[in-house]
Amino acid sequence: MCVFNVKIDDALMEEVRPSIAQGMEESAWVQLQVEILFSQLAANISSKRNSKLKLSERLRGIGHAPKDFDYKKELAARFDK
Repeated sequence: MCVFNVKIDDALMEEVRPSIAQGMEESAWVQLQVEILFSQLAANISSKRNSKLKLSERLRGIGHAPKDFDYKKELAARFDK
């Protein structure tokens, strides 16, 4: 596993802090956000490589949450176990 040291501007962190699920550590939340971002980037790169595949095959594994999906509840449920 790769390990990185990341610096985030305090003002920016204050803006996003309300989005963090209660009871979740900020470092775990940042880790999750980076993993989501990297997954999306990898999917985009992969889809460009596999552009000859059918649309359904390219979209397989790339999920988008519904508009009303509650990320806070989902994260709370994951970490309350």
